[in-house]
Parts: sequence; structure tokens; C-alpha cells
Amino acid sequence: MYAYGLEDNPYPSSPTPTEKDAKILGGRRHKEAKSSIVECMKDLNSKVQGRDSTDNDFRVITVIQDVGSGKTHLALHIKNLKGRYNAECSFVDLSTILPKTMPSLYNAIIKGFDNDFFVQLRAKFLTYIKERAEQGDNSAKKAINYTMMNRLTGLTIKEKVDDIIVGKESVSSEHLKQFLVQRFSYYESTLIRNVITNSFESIQNLEELIGMLSAISRLTHRFLGKITLVEVDEFDGNRDSIEFIKGIINSHLPACILLLISTPSGYAEVQNTNSSVFDRLEKANYKIDLAGSNSKDELAEIAVEYIKHNDKHNKFKAELEDALIDKIQVLYEEFPEFRSVRSIINILYHSMERSSQLCLDKIDESVIDDAIKQTYPGLKVRGSVMEVPISDFIAIRRSCRDPSSEKDLRDAVRNLTNLAHEMGSICKLEKQNLPLDIVYQDPFGAKVGVAIVTNSDSTGNLDQLSNISKSAIVDKLIILTNKKIPNPYNATVVNVDKSKVIDLLYFNNKYNDKKIAESDNERAEMLAKTLCII
Repeated sequence: MYAYGLEDNPYPSSPTPTEKDAKILGGRRHKEAKSSIVECMKDLNSKVQGRDSTDNDFRVITVIQDVGSGKTHLALHIKNLKGRYNAECSFVDLSTILPKTMPSLYNAIIKGFDNDFFVQLRAKFLTYIKERAEQGDNSAKKAINYTMMNRLTGLTIKEKVDDIIVGKESVSSEHLKQFLVQRFSYYESTLIRNVITNSFESIQNLEELIGMLSAISRLTHRFLGKITLVEVDEFDGNRDSIEFIKGIINSHLPACILLLISTPSGYAEVQNTNSSVFDRLEKANYKIDLAGSNSKDELAEIAVEYIKHNDKHNKFKAELEDALIDKIQVLYEEFPEFRSVRSIINILYHSMERSSQLCLDKIDESVIDDAIKQTYPGLKVRGSVMEVPISDFIAIRRSCRDPSSEKDLRDAVRNLTNLAHEMGSICKLEKQNLPLDIVYQDPFGAKVGVAIVTNSDSTGNLDQLSNISKSAIVDKLIILTNKKIPNPYNATVVNVDKSKVIDLLYFNNKYNDKKIAESDNERAEMLAKTLCII
């Protein structure tokens, strides 16, 4: 059992999405992109319904965004939806095709279709031949090897074709060819023969590739009543890829949509390599920019969608959802490594696995820490002097939004000076009703006052500190603050940024729990130095 009562890990383990993983689509930007693509599919279907498709029935869609933004996931999700929107889809990843020759590209497109697509086409093609044979067409009978002996034994044409469909009988390749060339174009007849015989011939050049793709889209519309969607991933400035795409666009494949997926850098390469192709892409029917798909809100929504989709027992309640979103957003805000769909999903996959091993009912900071140690060994909190573990960091970072953290911050500074006193670096003194948080004597005998100024402090407190800085009450005044204040006379103002707050609160927890190890002393001393306390 996994966290939140899930029977399986809801997150994909592979960094490259699969069609199974892509069944789930989360995130507002991705859903908007899906709506645009579906709208294009519906529009083209309505245009070609009830008539023969023409060269005008061709559409281009571009999807552009950075690596890890979910572009491929979106494309595979659309492919999974093909049945609902009356389309047959081939997905091609150009990064996996080497060399990018016309034969290899054509082969990739054929393999990019589902096997069921060709099974349907084969049955339709054979049914067409059967109907012609039943009407007395002798060339059709010869194509399916329907002989006098078959007729005498009582085998009907339908039974003969049924046997061919299930593989018990075969067609006559030569007679099939003669039958087809009388009724279809060269490339259409070639494709039909290839599909019926389950043997695809290799093409030699771009002209043949375009001819075969045109035959696929035209025959898919004619025999299945569906449009064709060709998704091309990782399109960039490769010259062979550009010639391939240019040929498709120029040929205007009938009843077909070309969906091109690229990164901004890859799209710029296309512009530099072939301005005419770039110009055609700029005039695409739909231009989808997934900008914002890597925002923290979008990533959180995507992550939550996986759990909701697999939550069969309705255990992922609102409070658990909010807690997980909070953790994801802390990771996003503090670590650039976790600002993409891919990286967040990867961490959550490993966190889920760890939660199963530990029999936890939710993903907590500790399992996220374990996942990060496993997948990002050596990753540290930036700017941390205390080397705060990421699990503690997430918890502290969240608590910083609590008003009580202001009190904790003051306690942390006091305890840091207590430790410095215990180590003999300073000597703490009584405050004697001074508006200071700490007073001590440094190793040189100077009297030092420390004041902590937070956003909630009033102007009156600053006036008092200004008066102290001008008097001889202390030899040195240190103001630790997280707000922008004027620098008082003879005072040292230290900006306590977010990383110092995390360090102080982490130190304070260890100090209060009496868990300060010897190895922590040196780091605590360094933290005190960054705050000008010693």
C-alpha cells in the first residue's frame, strides 16, 4: 500500500512519458492546450464529413516550450484520445531516429500508429474487395484467390475473405496488384497491398514518402471515416528533419493534421536553418505556447491530478491535498532543480516508493528528503551555513509563514549567543531594562548590544535604537533585521535573509532538544560570524 491509501504508485517511473502514463493530464495550461488541439480535430472532422477530402483539408499545430514542460506527455495524451475525436494518430520522436533518412522517417511514422489501426484498415480493404467479388468482378475474385474449387465445395466469397482476415488463407499478390492499379493511384494501391499482406515496402526518397503519407490520410478518411494526426516530437534545425516537414506542409496531406513539438531553442534553429519553413510554422493554424506550464501552481495541480486519478477509496482529502501542495511549492520556490514537470514527478515517484516501504499514510518531509538524497545526491540548501537537511528545511520554510516564527527567531538568536557564551567566545551581560534583545562583552572587552527588528516592529523601537547608537550605553550596536531600515549612527545593520532565518530556526530546534553535536559547533560559530555576533 502506498501513501493516501493508493494501491499503486500513481507517478510514472520513467523520465520519458509513456502512453499509459499520459492518460492522466493535469494543469490548467496543459488542459487549455488539449482543448485547442481537440478543437482543431473537431473542426477538420466537420469540414470533411460526408465528402471526399481535398488539399485544403490540412492543418498545422505547433507546441513549443522548454524541456520537461510536459509537451511529449500532452502529445501522447492526445494520441490516447484519438478514438473519441475520430482520428488516427502516429507519434514520432525525431530524437530517436538516426540517421534521419527518408526511409527511416517513413518507417518511424508507420510504427507510430497503433497496430489496431492497420487491423481495421486491412479488414476494410478486404471487405471492399469482397463486395466487388460478390458483384461478379473476376479480378477481385482472383485477388482473393477465390477459385472454381472454392465455389464447388460451397465456400462463399465472404467465408473466403473471413479466412484471409484471420490468417487461414492468403491473397494472390500479383492478382491483387492488378485489381488495385485499376481503381486506385499508385501510392494508394501500394499501401493497400502493404496493409493486406502485412508487409510494408521501403521508400527511397521524399517524393515517395509524401506519396505514401498522402495515401494513408486519404484512405483512412475514405475507408474509416477518420482524419489522420501526425505528431512529430523534438523537431529542431536538423536539415533532414526540416526537408521532411517542409515536404509534408507543402503537400497539404488531405484530412490530416501535422502537430509539431519543439523547444524554443529548437524552434530558433529552424528559423536559422530554413526561413521559409519557419515562416510556414509561424502561420500555423494553432500555435500553442505552454508558457506557465512550469509555474508552481501548475506543477502542484499536475502532481495532485495523478493522486486523484488513482484515489479509488477517496482518502485524499482536502487537508492532505493542501499539505502536499505546500511541500511541492516550497521545493519549487527554493530549488531551481524542481521547476519542471519531469523533476517534480520524479521526486514524487521516489517519495511514494519510500512511503510504501515505511508504511506511511502520506508523503512527509522525511520521505521527500530520502527521495532527494537518492535522486539528487549532494543537493544542499543554497546559502545554508548549518547544512540544513532538506526535510528540516521544508518544515521550517513552511513554519516561517507562521507569526510564531518571529518569537522563534528571537529565541534562536539568544540561544546562538548562549552557545557562543558556553564556548567562551563572548560573555553575556544583563540587559538592565535596555530595549535590546541581548547584551554581551566581546573578547576585546567591548560591550555589544544586539537588537532584532522585524516587520512588526514600530517606528518607536527604531527611534530608541537610534538613541542607543548615539549614546555610550554600549560600545557597539548590532541590528539584525529582515526589513529595510535606515542605518543608525555607529550601528551595524545585518540583513537576516531567508537562508539565515532557516539556519537560525534549525539551530534553535537542535539547541532546545539538546542535540547540538560537536560537528555543529563549528557551523554555529560560522553562523554567528555571518550575523556579526562574534
